[in-house]
Amino acid sequence: MRADPTTRRTRLLAFAACSLAAVAVALPASGAGSGSSLRDQARQLTEENGAIASHSRSAILTLYALDSRLERVHAQLASLRSQSAAVERRRLETRRELAVAKQVFTASQRNLAERLRTVYEQGDSDPLAIVLGAKSLDDALSAMETVKAAAATDRRIVAEARESRARYQALQQRLSARAQKLRAVEAGVAATASSLASAKAERISYLRQLTAQRSLNNTQISSLESHAQAIEAQAKQVAVAQTVSVGQTTPVASAPVAGVTSTLTVLATAYTLHGTTATGAPVGYGVVAVDPSVIPLGTRMTIPGYGEGIAADTGGAIQGAVIDLWFPNAGQAAAWGRRTVTITLH
Repeated sequence: MRADPTTRRTRLLAFAACSLAAVAVALPASGAGSGSSLRDQARQLTEENGAIASHSRSAILTLYALDSRLERVHAQLASLRSQSAAVERRRLETRRELAVAKQVFTASQRNLAERLRTVYEQGDSDPLAIVLGAKSLDDALSAMETVKAAAATDRRIVAEARESRARYQALQQRLSARAQKLRAVEAGVAATASSLASAKAERISYLRQLTAQRSLNNTQISSLESHAQAIEAQAKQVAVAQTVSVGQTTPVASAPVAGVTSTLTVLATAYTLHGTTATGAPVGYGVVAVDPSVIPLGTRMTIPGYGEGIAADTGGAIQGAVIDLWFPNAGQAAAWGRRTVTITLH
């Protein structure tokens, strides 16, 4: 079963909103985590961009279909309006013709009445009276033919006027019905055009949201990749330099062997200062200050209740089995406080 267009549109918009929320949540944490965690975030954003591209292609195809339908509906609406205008012009013509037919009918009736009144007043309507009053037979026949012809003419004129009036009245009724039907169809087509225009506007707005989301993701991906490279490169350089320096004076704890993990119980404190670390990288979530003689710089670790971190900073108060964890605000740092944890070194 195909999803309803409105439901599908709602789901797609919800997807875009969730993606924006996910990026907003990730921003504080991407300040300076371990290189691998930053790259994981960049990879997740890349996957989201793939889904966004797929939704964009689908939305564009839908937009093309809406444009095509809207064009056809507009053409249909223009045709209906043209027909309505033609019917209205014909109605006006018929109204004028009907008015003329009514005038002719009225005049015919008036003329007939006037003729009947004249004949009655003259008293020669009786055929016998006409014959007796004539001077000759020809005069009598001529007078009778004249009376009959006049009466026939009057009847014909009245009948034609009556028929013409009835014809124009019937035509006027048919044109009125046709005009009413065209108005109803035109209203329905206009409503369809309005609905399609609204759907088109929503689709364009949705495409703009997807484009903005994709652009934001690309910016984040570039930032995360650059930050991860900077942290890892600088941590490695300082780790090598610190190992050489410490090796000349005091024994240094052995760095974890690749592929081998170990645990260490430490006192973990929290801080929220901003700036750069001893490695030159900016402070951020995941940056851990350590005593290099205990935990070599560049060492990755997992801290219970905190997450992944990398040894990328030092401090005068960080001596022995002590570490400092960076938090984005004082509230989170206060919530952590000072606690003893067993960390895993990678």
